[in-house]
Amino acid sequence: MKPVKKAVASLGKYTDRNGQEKTRYLTIGKLMQRDDGSHCLKLDATPVGDWNGWINFYDLDENRQQAPAPAPAAAESDIPF
Repeated sequence: MKPVKKAVASLGKYTDRNGQEKTRYLTIGKLMQRDDGSHCLKLDATPVGDWNGWINFYDLDENRQQAPAPAPAAAESDIPF
Protein backbone atom coordinates (compact mmCIF):
# COMPACT_ATOMS: atom_id res chain seq x y z
CA MET A 1 0.00 0.00 0.00
CA LYS A 2 1.11 3.52 -0.63
CA PRO A 3 0.05 6.71 1.16
CA VAL A 4 -2.13 8.99 -0.98
CA LYS A 5 -3.32 11.77 1.37
CA LYS A 6 -2.95 12.79 5.00
CA ALA A 7 -6.05 12.58 7.20
CA VAL A 8 -6.70 15.70 9.30
CA ALA A 9 -9.38 16.48 11.89
CA SER A 10 -10.44 19.99 12.95
CA LEU A 11 -10.51 20.26 16.75
CA GLY A 12 -12.19 23.60 17.35
CA LYS A 13 -10.92 27.16 17.49
CA TYR A 14 -8.34 29.10 19.48
CA THR A 15 -7.10 32.69 19.61
CA ASP A 16 -3.46 33.33 18.79
CA ARG A 17 -1.30 35.94 20.52
CA ASN A 18 -2.32 38.55 17.90
CA GLY A 19 -5.99 38.09 18.77
CA GLN A 20 -6.87 36.24 15.55
CA GLU A 21 -9.18 33.24 15.74
CA LYS A 22 -7.63 30.13 14.20
CA THR A 23 -8.64 26.50 13.74
CA ARG A 24 -6.75 23.78 15.59
CA TYR A 25 -5.88 20.78 13.38
CA LEU A 26 -4.60 17.31 14.20
CA THR A 27 -3.12 14.93 11.64
CA ILE A 28 -4.70 11.62 12.60
CA GLY A 29 -3.40 9.25 9.90
CA LYS A 30 -3.10 8.59 6.17
CA LEU A 31 -5.36 7.56 3.34
CA MET A 32 -3.73 4.55 1.69
CA GLN A 33 -4.24 3.02 -1.75
CA ARG A 34 -4.14 -0.76 -2.09
CA ASP A 35 -2.65 -2.58 -5.08
CA ASP A 36 -6.18 -3.18 -6.47
CA GLY A 37 -6.93 0.58 -6.44
CA SER A 38 -9.24 0.58 -3.41
CA HIS A 39 -8.60 2.90 -0.47
CA CYS A 40 -8.35 2.45 3.29
CA LEU A 41 -7.63 4.75 6.22
CA LYS A 42 -4.73 4.11 8.63
CA LEU A 43 -5.44 5.89 11.92
CA ASP A 44 -2.50 6.92 14.12
CA ALA A 45 -4.58 9.02 16.53
CA THR A 46 -8.24 9.29 17.52
CA PRO A 47 -9.64 12.82 17.73
CA VAL A 48 -11.54 13.65 20.93
CA GLY A 49 -12.92 16.78 22.54
CA ASP A 50 -14.30 19.48 20.24
CA TRP A 51 -14.31 17.26 17.12
CA ASN A 52 -17.22 17.65 14.67
CA GLY A 53 -16.90 14.12 13.24
CA TRP A 54 -15.43 15.13 9.87
CA ILE A 55 -12.06 13.96 8.55
CA ASN A 56 -10.41 15.98 5.77
CA PHE A 57 -7.84 14.63 3.33
CA TYR A 58 -4.98 16.83 2.16
CA ASP A 59 -1.96 16.36 -0.08
CA LEU A 60 1.05 14.79 1.60
CA ASP A 61 3.82 17.19 2.67
CA GLU A 62 6.42 15.54 0.46
CA ASN A 63 8.50 18.72 0.19
CA ARG A 64 8.47 19.29 3.94
CA GLN A 65 11.80 18.56 5.61
CA GLN A 66 11.81 15.67 8.01
CA ALA A 67 13.42 15.88 11.42
CA PRO A 68 16.95 14.50 11.36
CA ALA A 69 17.35 10.90 12.46
CA PRO A 70 18.78 10.44 15.96
CA ALA A 71 22.48 9.69 16.22
CA PRO A 72 23.28 5.98 16.50
CA ALA A 73 24.08 4.64 19.96
CA ALA A 74 27.77 4.29 20.81
CA ALA A 75 29.25 0.85 20.33
CA GLU A 76 30.57 -0.96 23.42
CA SER A 77 34.14 -0.43 22.26
CA ASP A 78 33.58 3.37 22.35
CA ILE A 79 32.75 3.41 26.07
CA PRO A 80 35.83 4.60 28.03
CA PHE A 81 35.31 2.37 31.09
